[in-house]
Amino acid sequence: MTGFVDAMPADGHAAAELGALVELCSLPRIGPARLHVLLRDRSALDAISALRRGDAATLAALGACRGVDPALLSTWQQHAATAMAEAARDGRPVGAGLLDAHAAAGVWLHVPWCNGAAELWATDPEPPAVLFGRGAPVDLALRRVGIVGTRRCSAYGRTVARLLGEGLAAHGVAVVSGLATGIDGIAQRAALDAGGPVIGVVGSGLDCVYPAANRALWVDVGEHGTLLSEYPLGTHPAAWQFPARNRIVAALCELLIVVESGPSGGSMYTVEAAVERGRTVMAVPGPITSSASSGTNRLLAEGCAPVCDTDDVLLALGAAAGGAAAAPIASLPDDPLQCELLDELTAGGRSVDELALCVEASLAELATALGRLQLSGWVTETGGWWEKSR
Repeated sequence: MTGFVDAMPADGHAAAELGALVELCSLPRIGPARLHVLLRDRSALDAISALRRGDAATLAALGACRGVDPALLSTWQQHAATAMAEAARDGRPVGAGLLDAHAAAGVWLHVPWCNGAAELWATDPEPPAVLFGRGAPVDLALRRVGIVGTRRCSAYGRTVARLLGEGLAAHGVAVVSGLATGIDGIAQRAALDAGGPVIGVVGSGLDCVYPAANRALWVDVGEHGTLLSEYPLGTHPAAWQFPARNRIVAALCELLIVVESGPSGGSMYTVEAAVERGRTVMAVPGPITSSASSGTNRLLAEGCAPVCDTDDVLLALGAAAGGAAAAPIASLPDDPLQCELLDELTAGGRSVDELALCVEASLAELATALGRLQLSGWVTETGGWWEKSR
């Protein structure tokens, strides 16, 4: 299988190098860019040794990184000194205890430069130094599609995310995303429930679930899919870690779909990362009156291909659209009143009283039409508030 390796190296020097690398990843607030500076043109063992002894050139290079002050440098030096002192005391390679802890927790490690996935990362502008994984190793023979979008999605966005997740799963396409609330988690849950492959990339240690509302999804992806992080166990979520996470989502997918997004935010970070890596970006059209679709509609105006059903994605992948039928995202009902109600709800949610002012129908006719739209999956109702769901 061409893909990620889920085993610790048998060679003693390689294991020592991996242990030192995990120790460096455990430095507080190190981040991928700072870690890259620390590892530039040298091994992890050399880097942690240079940090421990306070090598002037190393400290100067790190000190030039944005946000690195003398106090943080001192913390890193102390961390390196403690790790190396503990290793000498126990007669074991530096980081051996961390490797043991991850293995005991069922976490495997993926190092881009030493296995069958090296080609994936060879041209990446900012590859991870190491990835921590739970579940199945990533099989790069699988087709992989990223699905991202806003956390504050509409009923329409939720429906589209589910349809795409289910449709891609039916064709054996892996859904890659960040397990966030909203579009990301909905698409991945739908793909997982449909028996498809799922790759979740998170912005904290694999034992620090965030958001807490998606705990069940984390567990299920870790058991039935692949859960990845570039942060070791015990790393709590921090705001800066999520844009960094998004570049890995972009790197792992062959093409990226944005379902709903405003003009800025996490989804657009992922779009930028995908474009930088030469990935195709596609977008789902949305109502021009919906702020949740302002970013996706802008992407379409800028030339991104639209996604209206799963076949659009399969064609973009160059895959045959055979097998299970792709689920269409929209097919208008025939009833004139129902169509009129959908037109009104396109502008946003409404109460029954507000809808009654917009259409020429009795309350009984209105209630019947809304009920039929709800049964056919076109609208949802929450606390008297009606909203278009696709």
